[in-house]
Amino acid sequence: MPTTVNEVWAALAWGAVSSAGLLIGALAGSYSRLSHHAIAMAMSVGAGLLLAGVSLKVAADAIQTAGPMAAAVSLLLGAGVFSACNALLARSGAAHRKRCGECVQQPAESQQPGSGTAIAFGNAMDAVPEALVLGIALGDRAVPLALVFAFSVGNLPEALSSAAGMRLAGRSYRYILLLWTGIAVGAAVAIAVGYVAFSSLGQVWPPRLQAFGAGALLAMTAETMIPEAFHNSPRFSGLLAAFGFGLLLLVDAATR
Repeated sequence: MPTTVNEVWAALAWGAVSSAGLLIGALAGSYSRLSHHAIAMAMSVGAGLLLAGVSLKVAADAIQTAGPMAAAVSLLLGAGVFSACNALLARSGAAHRKRCGECVQQPAESQQPGSGTAIAFGNAMDAVPEALVLGIALGDRAVPLALVFAFSVGNLPEALSSAAGMRLAGRSYRYILLLWTGIAVGAAVAIAVGYVAFSSLGQVWPPRLQAFGAGALLAMTAETMIPEAFHNSPRFSGLLAAFGFGLLLLVDAATR
């Protein structure tokens, strides 16, 4: 069944809602002076939300549709591709792109030339798995409200911590805000494009691609969010991550 213009606009709107947390977080990180403990607490909740969304709403659905073996292989491939790309970008200065700068500093351009570009590419890459997963998930008749909630709220501490770290590394407000605006707009457009592209793939590839995106999201959470959430953070960070996980359970139950 061909995709209508209204469906494309609806997918773009849901993509904008999912990406809104990036802009809010970037503004908060740029102009507020939150401590590392406060940012780590927010990051713990965000990591719990994303882990719940990946495991309960993405990987579980992919297993039911594609089968355990195909889903597991696709998930590992997604994690492997993300980790390999992340390792390459880390060599250019993007390893600490999600750090707030108080406990682990991001490199300044004077310290490592080209690090600003690497950080920009890294943060853009972090948004790709979400766009892939949500673009496919919107193909279902029921909008995945729990998944949109997980991404929107989970994106906020990511941008918050990264923007705070960029500010402390001496990067300009213009660089920070233009970067995160571009990522948020690009992610929303990618979700809409993915919705159109993936709706014509039939029934075989979407669940495999969802599992691939889930693996990349797991790797992204482990390699870029959890280090900030648990490094010199409050002792109850694990409880906050569990709170984020449980919060998505409640949202999912309320939106069914």
